[in-house]
Amino acid sequence: MELYCKKCKYRIHSRALQESKYIDVQYGDGQELLPAWEYVRTDKANYNFDFPIKYLVHSKSLLLIDHEDSLRFQGCCGPSQFGELNQVCPQCKNEIGILVADCWTSHFIGIDETKVTLQPIW
Repeated sequence: MELYCKKCKYRIHSRALQESKYIDVQYGDGQELLPAWEYVRTDKANYNFDFPIKYLVHSKSLLLIDHEDSLRFQGCCGPSQFGELNQVCPQCKNEIGILVADCWTSHFIGIDETKVTLQPIW
């Protein structure tokens, strides 16, 4: 899968992402949810957000940067899923996803499906 920022067409990863072969995603406190360069759809992972998150990706497999608003990183030891989008496109600063990496959560980035496209829009 290829993901591009819908606003500026920036490719938000350096290597193609592969759909995870795991049928049943295992959640573990403080551990990566998926292997590097893999993703899972939220409907298959049984994970819900208050905004339209469609894909969960390994937390270090994307070329996104932290939002400049530190209030978007609420959690006891790291960002949790209860805040706002906290990962932005490094080129145009479009809010794209939410990094979840607290001590009591699995670590991943959730991608807002309204902020990305699977095809470059040239």
